[in-house]
Amino acid sequence: MAINAKKSEYAPDIRVLCVNLEGSIAGAEQSLLLIVRFLPKNILLSAACPSGILADKLKSLGIKTYPIPSPPRKFNLTAAWLFYMIIVNIRLFIVVLRERPQIIHANSSKAVLAAASAKILSPGKIIWHMRDLRISRLRAKICGCLSSKIIAVSRAVKSRLTELSIKPELIEVIYNGIDTGSIKIKEKEQNDSIIFANIGQFVSWKKQILFIEAAERFLRQGGKANFLLIGDDIFARDGKYKQQLIKKAAISPYAQNIKIIGWRDNLEPLWPKIDCLVHTADAEPFGRVIIEAMANGVPIIATAAGGPVEIIDNGRTGLLFGPDDIEGVFAAMKTISEDMELRQNLAVNGRQHVIFNFQAGKTAGKIVKLYKELTAA
Repeated sequence: MAINAKKSEYAPDIRVLCVNLEGSIAGAEQSLLLIVRFLPKNILLSAACPSGILADKLKSLGIKTYPIPSPPRKFNLTAAWLFYMIIVNIRLFIVVLRERPQIIHANSSKAVLAAASAKILSPGKIIWHMRDLRISRLRAKICGCLSSKIIAVSRAVKSRLTELSIKPELIEVIYNGIDTGSIKIKEKEQNDSIIFANIGQFVSWKKQILFIEAAERFLRQGGKANFLLIGDDIFARDGKYKQQLIKKAAISPYAQNIKIIGWRDNLEPLWPKIDCLVHTADAEPFGRVIIEAMANGVPIIATAAGGPVEIIDNGRTGLLFGPDDIEGVFAAMKTISEDMELRQNLAVNGRQHVIFNFQAGKTAGKIVKLYKELTAA
């Protein structure tokens, strides 16, 4: 792995503090861990995050990790959040005094706000890793003012920020990457019927309800398939939506074909079982699970909005449908189920597309270039 690469004799050290306010692991945290693995040795990393799985994994990679409090469940202007932000700002300022980072790499807008005092009272420059299309103008403005540079995970995210009056020259588009070299394609399991899967956090904007409704339509029309919902309310902030999903699947007349199997940290054993990934979110900033599926030879059906449009070439590396278009999802499912040759072509083309365009090493290299530019300025 690149983290063990020989340190260049002429490369100056760059001290970077990564800040993440979640202790559990979702897409943003998976991306952070992968970036950490592929950064060269002259990037001297430390991290601040709540105790939990993420902290344990960072420590296992040899990263010095400082604990910070876990945030309240809901992000809003309540007394609990204001008190939390004061506490975490103080804690991060102490960490910054100890580590003296040249770069504070904030892995979300909330992490930028948490590092505000460290930015104001220290010479470190904040990079805001922006992974959200659903941000308010006020929060975007504040985070933009605190940041020396913004990494947008897609052109869609950059466009959203510019709509909110963030200067385009402040924003660098750097796609998420994955380690395709560690992926060994396993032979597909022979299922009695095709298996469609939807994978992601159980949050309303992921629109898993649309997946269930399309599944019901598919089965009502005589299609033979099973449907898996793989996910959970990871950060315990969308319990009501989770219960809505569970109830809808349970009372469906096709409940025997629609299963919720919960969150999986490791999807490797599941990819050979899945014949097609259906991604229903229409406010997806990037879509990390999409490139993971493609790298594992799984065909994709996704919403023609946000990040997926930048990943998928419709008809060649996947199939796209319009936002909230249940007829479009159903038609794509039907096509996938009936056209084995297309399914195989999408799988092969999708994997090659990810190998050429979404390598973790390429992502890390662009981030290092950004670090160097900021420290040289």
